[in-house]
Amino acid sequence: MPDTLPAMLRAWYSERARFLGPGLILAMSSAGWVGILVFLSLGANMGYALLWSIAGVLIYKYTFAAGIARYTVSQGENIYAGLQRIPGLRNWEVLFIGAIYVVEIVYHAGGALVAANLLAGMVPMRVPVQYAMIGIFVLITLILFQNSYPFFKRIMVGAGLVIIAGMCVNFLSLYISPSEIATGLFYPAFGNEDHLYYAGVIMCSLGTGLSLLCSSMWLQKQIGDNHGETFFRDHMKSVYFDLRLGFAILALLSFFYLTIGFVVLNEHGMPAFEQDLMVSVIGHTMDVIPFGMTIFVAISFLTLFIYLIGATDGRARAVAWILKQTVPTRVSEDWLYRGVVVFFSLIFITFAYYGSKYTIKDVLTLSVFMFGLVGFMLIWLDRRLPAYARGSRLWYAIMLLGSALFPVGAVFYGMM
Repeated sequence: MPDTLPAMLRAWYSERARFLGPGLILAMSSAGWVGILVFLSLGANMGYALLWSIAGVLIYKYTFAAGIARYTVSQGENIYAGLQRIPGLRNWEVLFIGAIYVVEIVYHAGGALVAANLLAGMVPMRVPVQYAMIGIFVLITLILFQNSYPFFKRIMVGAGLVIIAGMCVNFLSLYISPSEIATGLFYPAFGNEDHLYYAGVIMCSLGTGLSLLCSSMWLQKQIGDNHGETFFRDHMKSVYFDLRLGFAILALLSFFYLTIGFVVLNEHGMPAFEQDLMVSVIGHTMDVIPFGMTIFVAISFLTLFIYLIGATDGRARAVAWILKQTVPTRVSEDWLYRGVVVFFSLIFITFAYYGSKYTIKDVLTLSVFMFGLVGFMLIWLDRRLPAYARGSRLWYAIMLLGSALFPVGAVFYGMM
């Protein structure tokens, strides 16, 4: 029995870890500047009152990502190839999504500014934020210019492990109230207008939106040329394990920053203030444990840094594939990807000098509205999968509800 149990555990781990990567990358790419700043603000202003909304959004986005995974593993192609088959004008869906990805870079540039501020504050000498931004994207461009998925995955997963370790250390300095958590999770205040507004903010920020489609590109790299019914039945559990682990990490990160906002600010009667200063200010409170502030600021920067790598890589792969499929060109997809990476980095750096937070809100509203519509497209595609790969009735119910609510939430958020 002692020999059998370790062997069983090794076999279990070997199978579950075989496709480990895309779900974790998705989680780390989704825990960006909104994941930090919005949840710090929510914790400061609302405490745990909106945990119900966080749980609902995570459930819908996991369901969305699971549908993408089933399509990719069963068909052996990325989700953008499936979207090309949606009835209507030729290629309109993927071209529109590609255009949104380019415009969304402006939104993600807000996260780059926060990361640059943190980096400028961590180095011993005084560095202008714009120079820190340039340094960040020179490094990101050098990493991604190799166009090596295994190298990219190692960076993302390794950094994720460091973030989780640092987060666990910081948790030692926080008081967690089970009763507050239970109230926020199971007793939502639907009649409170402020709560509904912030629920819309969570819809627009938590786990990103159309970025979830990028996970199909990473999963396709992971499975290679394998697909079909036999492969699906043998390995889909491993793909689900990776995806669930990724969303569990995303939920933990969200809860971590929400708790910090609640414990450090709300319980001391302080509302949220200038967002790009909150991380540094809150860091001082974490010094109740050895190196608490240093760990907190470092993992906040690292979270933002790998979020920027993931956001850039996923969108660059998608845009390069869309261009190759829809625009006559002799340039290889590999070099299109590199060109898009450089183009995105230039947009990020330009935003450091000329960007506006109001532009970010408009872009975010459009992106989330389109995300809901893509949910209906995903349902249409799922109905045309082989029977073994289709979603359950529960999957369809969650997708229909979420796809209807997200455009409404986007409009409501945009009007406030």
